[in-house]
Amino acid sequence: MSETLIRFEHVTKRFGAHVALDDVSIDVFSGEILVVIGRSGSGKTTMLRCVNALVVPDSGRVFVEGRTVASGDVVASRRRIGYVIQSGGLFPHMTVAQNVSILGRAAGDAAQRRASRVAEVLATVGLETLESRYPSELSGGQRQRVGIARALYMDPPILLLDEPFAAVDPLTRMDLQDEFSRLHHRLGKTMVFVTHDVDEALYLGDRVAVFDAGRLVQTDAPDDLRRKPATEYIARFLQRRRARGDA
Repeated sequence: MSETLIRFEHVTKRFGAHVALDDVSIDVFSGEILVVIGRSGSGKTTMLRCVNALVVPDSGRVFVEGRTVASGDVVASRRRIGYVIQSGGLFPHMTVAQNVSILGRAAGDAAQRRASRVAEVLATVGLETLESRYPSELSGGQRQRVGIARALYMDPPILLLDEPFAAVDPLTRMDLQDEFSRLHHRLGKTMVFVTHDVDEALYLGDRVAVFDAGRLVQTDAPDDLRRKPATEYIARFLQRRRARGDA
């Protein structure tokens, strides 16, 4: 069994009367892609944001690398967690290189170190010639790659990805999924990937965690999820998937 890098123990979070997370317990193992799926408002993003302390649970505990998220230096912890959001979250007045190196500047990296690291991570995502461009000069897929490069800059062991490919067209999305799968195999980082797309979840996930109304209703490998959906809700959810190759 692989090492547990992230652990949720009976985590509950409410926003007013809305229960975003309802007694959620799950382990995320070192080197895996856990894809979190469910309809809008089911708790996916809230779960993700608990990992890097952007959301604090009302009860229960979240552990990252063996330490509770609530304890220790939150800033230092976040430097070990890359975070990618929809549309990349790039600063429009900054170049690609400046966007990618923003955490390095905050950490006090020397200019030479920043330039070297920017070149390295942009090459990793196939954008090594675009350092001086601005976000408005990039395609949607390129902006997402820049967002991933920025998340990789500090070489974190964990990546959190919140619907990173939702804002691009279907063909670009499939290309990004293929590239992302290859990237994961090359880097071996632990990734928690939120999506509402069933095909994307089954294609990318080592395991898939299905949420419904704040509750974690099933966690399984994609093939096991397809063969043995735990509830009628999951069975209906899986029926929405589109045909994709030999998936």
